[in-house]
Amino acid sequence: MVSSAPVALTFDDGPHPENTLRILDILDTAEARATFFLQGDQAKRYPALVRAIHDRGHQVGNHAFHHVSVRDSGSIHHVANVRHAQQVLEDIIGAPLAPTFRPPFGDCSTLAFAMLSMRGYQFVLWSMDSDDSYVTDSDALAAHVLRKGPSGGEILLFHEDYAHTVAALPTILGRLSSNGLRFARIDDFGTKR
Repeated sequence: MVSSAPVALTFDDGPHPENTLRILDILDTAEARATFFLQGDQAKRYPALVRAIHDRGHQVGNHAFHHVSVRDSGSIHHVANVRHAQQVLEDIIGAPLAPTFRPPFGDCSTLAFAMLSMRGYQFVLWSMDSDDSYVTDSDALAAHVLRKGPSGGEILLFHEDYAHTVAALPTILGRLSSNGLRFARIDDFGTKR
């Protein structure tokens, strides 16, 4: 059964110099909005892509400055990494952004979580992984995601840096849309039911 709740599409690890604009075009064609969790170092390299994501109606989220696990960097450094990325993203956009954060690898220490929560960060993980890091054929990826059966209310994780993800998206979005599903950004996920 399809829920009246939308599916939140999320993309990690961008912006990507080749794939970001392709993803944006696919989303436009599907009349879908998404949340892009961007790395600060990538954003500094490709600021025009950050602006394109924002200007085309998608949410810009924070995925830390460097894609490093809190286990490798330590909590204090991790918090600084996140705050640095937030500043970079806001400088590029030219306006404050909601502090929406997805930790690299979905990994966060209790201390880093507490410190960032006190600064107003909203943590966003995912409830359904596309597994695009492992399923690397576009047809197989589309079949895999559709077999998982998103029915509304899920937060679906994709990665921007895979060509096979880009190639699979039209099939995935088309099928989900024909099944009556809508797509939302994280920041309006709970308000447009």
